[in-house]
Amino acid sequence: MIRRTVFFLSAAMAAGGTASTASAQQGAAAPITPSTRTEVIERGAMDPALSPDGQRIAVSILGKLWLVPVGGGDAVQLTSGAGWDARPAWSPDGQLIAYAHALPTSTALMELNLATGASRTIQEIEGSLGPIAYHPDGTDLFYVLMRGQYDAHLWRLPRGGGEPRQLTHTQNWHEWSFALSPRADTVFLESGRYGGADLYLLALDSLRPTRLTETPARNEFSVAWSRDGRTRLWVAGQNGADTVMVQTDGGAPRAVHASPYGQKQLTVDAAGRFAVLADGRRLYRVDLAGGGATPIPFRAAMVLPARGPGDLAITHARVWTGTDGARVMEDATVEVRGGRIVRVHRGAPEAGLPVLDAGGKTLLPGLVDNHAHYWFPFQGERLVARGVTSVRDPGAPVSSSMSFKDANRLGVVLGPTLYSAGPLIDAAGGYHPMVDVAIEDPAAAPALVQALKEQGVDLLKLYFLLDPDVARAILAEAERQGLPVTGHIGVRTSLRQAIEGGIEGFSHLRVWRDFLPLDVQPQGENETLDREKAPIARMQADWSRIDPDGAEVGDLLRLMAARGVALDPTLTVQRVGDRDRARFSLGEFATATEAYRRMGRFVRRAHESGVMLLAGTDGGSLNDEMEAYVAAGVPVVDVLRAATVNGARWLGKEDEFGTIQPGLRADFVLVDGDPLRDIRDARKVSAVIKEGRVVVRN
Repeated sequence: MIRRTVFFLSAAMAAGGTASTASAQQGAAAPITPSTRTEVIERGAMDPALSPDGQRIAVSILGKLWLVPVGGGDAVQLTSGAGWDARPAWSPDGQLIAYAHALPTSTALMELNLATGASRTIQEIEGSLGPIAYHPDGTDLFYVLMRGQYDAHLWRLPRGGGEPRQLTHTQNWHEWSFALSPRADTVFLESGRYGGADLYLLALDSLRPTRLTETPARNEFSVAWSRDGRTRLWVAGQNGADTVMVQTDGGAPRAVHASPYGQKQLTVDAAGRFAVLADGRRLYRVDLAGGGATPIPFRAAMVLPARGPGDLAITHARVWTGTDGARVMEDATVEVRGGRIVRVHRGAPEAGLPVLDAGGKTLLPGLVDNHAHYWFPFQGERLVARGVTSVRDPGAPVSSSMSFKDANRLGVVLGPTLYSAGPLIDAAGGYHPMVDVAIEDPAAAPALVQALKEQGVDLLKLYFLLDPDVARAILAEAERQGLPVTGHIGVRTSLRQAIEGGIEGFSHLRVWRDFLPLDVQPQGENETLDREKAPIARMQADWSRIDPDGAEVGDLLRLMAARGVALDPTLTVQRVGDRDRARFSLGEFATATEAYRRMGRFVRRAHESGVMLLAGTDGGSLNDEMEAYVAAGVPVVDVLRAATVNGARWLGKEDEFGTIQPGLRADFVLVDGDPLRDIRDARKVSAVIKEGRVVVRN
């Protein structure tokens, strides 16, 4: 059994405390290392909730609850500790705040007493919590329970004890936001399936819905309802932009504020005079009468445990730098200061550096998962424990993703360095409404791309229902903004069209438009992408019809290589085995098995043609993915490059990470054995070093 310890290691700990102990024995003053540090955050607010008196805004900032004055200013921290706290909701009297408290293995509905500072657990939850609200008389709590992006439903729970009651049920539908009427006899909510959501009123006595909107081209979300019952508001998203809509006394809805996409969230004051809008993790006051939005600046001083300086010497290591083929430096020393590599050599380390003796183990650059959707705050511990120190996230809710990125960078939680695409850029009717932004007009592309860059994304991801003219417009603006673009496409835009438009990468192995006749291609007409045409799996073409050794494939791969277009095939996502026999007929299973074999051959031929491979998992195991490439015939050293330096190169960050050379970030994984001979040895993680700090020891 492997015992794994995950921790942040300060320089004093790495040195075993010897120097400070000796000084104390001699009566000298031991150096004092601060136990805490303060990080000032001026962008990061999510989940705004206005207090009943309209004077304070409860928000979540990097997984902790804070109070921000409605006019802006210094934020007051309410919660601390190891959990990720979000979704605050005020009690009617303003004395309590209910909230979601997530831990790596559980989630709880909690309640904070503002007078005493004490929190209590109301209910353990199996899943994730969305928005929360108190009944106007304070007796019950309502909340959204999310078990997946297609399974998010409204529940009601007595605060004094009792079983929760589910109020909405429909499979593969979602109710991500809701608001209660003043008497709590009606719920105003968004409800949708694929391609966004519409607005409904739900009578709580009969659970009978009344549909308010039917807008296939528009996604309506983030609903709110003033306590006086007169004003309802929501956000309408269309064509890469969002509009705050207001309806007063049942009159015609009107727009009061519009801006580019930004994962917006609303809360409204009791009398419906103004709303607070979280947009791009900033706060704004929206005038509901005259329109317009005024920034609410805030300053959150977050106190965190001190971190060591990131100084370390790793000695007696077999170092694969990733810069010289399969060559390994035997009995080498790697010196790190301030989280950066300063020297790679043979011999004794510089005096004063804490030492980690590798004992002849192999030191690799930290691994890169080039296709990991990072949707939850504690995903990082599992990834880092497996040696993954950097992640390319090709699709996530943008504000959540930027918060996870900041939290990992600052050490609020343990996780890899994140490089995020933000939302999937798709046409209306997409299949991932939690993470989609829809756009159908090429003229809207520049504003959307610029807004995503301003919010902090590192790349863009095009999705499969996007039309070619829109894709070209996005690619052109991305080039102007210096953002690389990958794509999971093939339904409406072919790979060749995307290459001609300037795309830099493809995700998955979906090549319908390029290799299959139109009459057998899935067209994206329903959630199965026409299962009768592609019975193997959703979004997967029938590869048993495609010859990976044929001329058409060769032409495409040569074009990709010539244009520098990379491929992250996520091969293991397509793999089938005995556990899959129950969901396939005998013929389908045979087809799926043959399709997977041909996909592996395509990956090998892509590599042989000079296409840069990027190892990515789409939620699986990076070790499995690397082993699948080797099984397909890709040389081991090139598989290791696909999981290290290639990801950095694709992002244009090869001067930051991906190899072991002076000046780069000191991210390493130390493994038993020799993965250059047997890729399976990459599983034998002995230690993981992140920015010069040992964070995992096995």
